[in-house]
Amino acid sequence: MRICFLVPELGRSGGAETIRSYARLLEARASFEVELIRADGEPIPEGDDPYDVAIATWWGTAGHLWRVPARRRAVLLQSIESRFYEERHFFERLAAEEVLSLPVAFVTVAGWMRDLLAELRPDAPCEMVRRGIDKSAFPPRQRAPREGPLRVLVEGQPSMWFKGVHEAVACVGAMREPAELTVVAGDPADAGEVDGARVVGGLDPGGMADLYAESDVLVKLSRVESLGLAPIEAAHVGTPAVVTPYTGHEEHVVHGRNGLVVGFDDAPGTVRALDRLARDASLLGTLSEGALETAREWPSAEDAADSFADALRAIAERPAPDAEPALQDLARARLRRLELTREYVRQSEAALERAEGERDWLRRALQEARDHVEELGTAMRGLEGIVAQKDRLIEDIRSERAYRAAVAVRRALLRRGG
Repeated sequence: MRICFLVPELGRSGGAETIRSYARLLEARASFEVELIRADGEPIPEGDDPYDVAIATWWGTAGHLWRVPARRRAVLLQSIESRFYEERHFFERLAAEEVLSLPVAFVTVAGWMRDLLAELRPDAPCEMVRRGIDKSAFPPRQRAPREGPLRVLVEGQPSMWFKGVHEAVACVGAMREPAELTVVAGDPADAGEVDGARVVGGLDPGGMADLYAESDVLVKLSRVESLGLAPIEAAHVGTPAVVTPYTGHEEHVVHGRNGLVVGFDDAPGTVRALDRLARDASLLGTLSEGALETAREWPSAEDAADSFADALRAIAERPAPDAEPALQDLARARLRRLELTREYVRQSEAALERAEGERDWLRRALQEARDHVEELGTAMRGLEGIVAQKDRLIEDIRSERAYRAAVAVRRALLRRGG
């Protein structure tokens, strides 16, 4: 089977590593021929020999699917990507949402996304393949009883708003019990200021496994995730996690069994959970054993590649999706985008008008202040002239012979009187 992945880039993110892993493991199978195509950089290949399946891996690559000769087209959904953007990134959010309306098959990495697509696009073929773990890189570790401060590992890029890294760091800093804090980031150079933490990054899977094993607990307070890869990797070496209830956590974290779930924006609750783990070695041990049990049931990278290969075969063998329902859904999405854009423009114009009004008021106030300053300057110069005249008058009086004589008489009288 001949397939291609359309990629925007292949950095150090978990999503990029998933694509690399599938490409590598599928290529090792004799029945697969795999290509990675940079959708935004390299020329899109053309020719009469179509791919069996062309796969977009990010919303920005989905539009290139029809530039690739292919019998079937699919989108690998590693998250609902519109959620990565803040409200101010209006157009990116809408563009990412429109991918869900395309006449393609979908492959999701989590059950919650499969269920969501079943509601939004019941006509769309959808396969679910969980991301596997390289069991050789993340083998179970023997964990000695903890001595000293609680060793806390916070995972995530601090510069990404939805990762909750700064919130996690603040919670560790607010603990009553002693703790040692490490932050692991994909790009430490772009981490910014992280108070009271050792910041590391750029680690290979073996290095990450060692870091997890050196930690007593992983803290991940994300607002947006598909599954949350770090807690799954950490579980494989017996490190439990404290997580927020982001989408996908329920597929591998069970509160009180292999980790603890705290609320969004619940800093006091998170601090209490960490202090509890620092004080209760028995609870920490129970969660560690539960994490290892979860890891044993999680698919390996080879298992996931097998499931992904089965999903691609199913997509290739299944008739191409009916374009009519997809186009209807896309038309509704475009109409929604148009209406929301109109409202966004209206609000932007109103904000611009307010800003221009405030600017004009400030300009007038500044000019009035300058005028007052000029008036005050003129008045001050006039007063300075009057004071100078009085100073000269005083000096003239003091220089007169009669004044000096009067002063001498007064002094003489004062001496006699004394």
